[in-house]
Amino acid sequence: MIPLKEIAEVLNPSGARYMALFRFYCDESYDSDPALDPANIGLAFHQLGSKPHVPRAYVVGGVFAGESAWTDIEKQWAPINMQFGVGRYHAAQVNAREGEFKDWLKDKQRDYSKALLDIVLNQGRKIHAISCGMLPREYRAIISEEGRRKLGHPYLACFKSAIALIAQEMEFRRHFGPDDKFAVILDRNEHENEAVEIFYKMKDSKEWPFHRRLATCAPGGWEDHLGLQPADLIAYETYRILADRYDGKYNDDDVRPFLRRMFSTNGFLGYYFEPWAFNEIKEHLENIDCVPNGFILNFPAPEPPDEQ
Repeated sequence: MIPLKEIAEVLNPSGARYMALFRFYCDESYDSDPALDPANIGLAFHQLGSKPHVPRAYVVGGVFAGESAWTDIEKQWAPINMQFGVGRYHAAQVNAREGEFKDWLKDKQRDYSKALLDIVLNQGRKIHAISCGMLPREYRAIISEEGRRKLGHPYLACFKSAIALIAQEMEFRRHFGPDDKFAVILDRNEHENEAVEIFYKMKDSKEWPFHRRLATCAPGGWEDHLGLQPADLIAYETYRILADRYDGKYNDDDVRPFLRRMFSTNGFLGYYFEPWAFNEIKEHLENIDCVPNGFILNFPAPEPPDEQ
């Protein structure tokens, strides 16, 4: 894990202090309900199961960077899409070779993905991948319904935890100016209105010590916000790690090469709600007087100190 401070060192090597606005583009990734797959229309209800679908894994992930990095990425990303004859990068479809990527040979799929990955890698530590995820079945098994009401749907729990993690890192790292903030663009989804509302409640909360780091938050689409495409990449690749963990297939050597190369080149800051984490917050979460979706996770202060 590379601290966020190293992004600020690259962007501001002289040490001069001035207000900077960073941007965090984020997306979600999870395994969807098979009952909603058009291919299953017509199947009897009992064939798909009578219980509500619970995803194996749920991730909110994206990319955090300053304006100069986003300008460089946006200049290069769209021409690659044009070169390969697609409208946009869509991680799940690229990997399954579906949609616009149907009938692609593996060599073309690899060349396309490598070209986009190189754009990200070339930014070095000017950009930081951010990810927060959980296994929803563990969430439901450990945290009561009342606790889940306060922490929220897996998307909202992961979204606000990612926001809190970024804000806290910016506050503790001396390489960020005292007035530096970050704006959020989240990919449109069924929870977008709740997510935006939560963001502004966090921003307006004088009790939450990192509120001043939050600037603006709005939903958007890939047509208007190219940054949502690399965000999709991070969300999907992190989802694959958690899905493999759920299936009992994951170990540290099994991280896909795509993400492993980012680990050694770009920054990465991630949080996974492991069972011990749920158990640690369980009593406080379930007993606190809190409005729905109002519980904000506090993270330990980063170590070692910046000065080292």
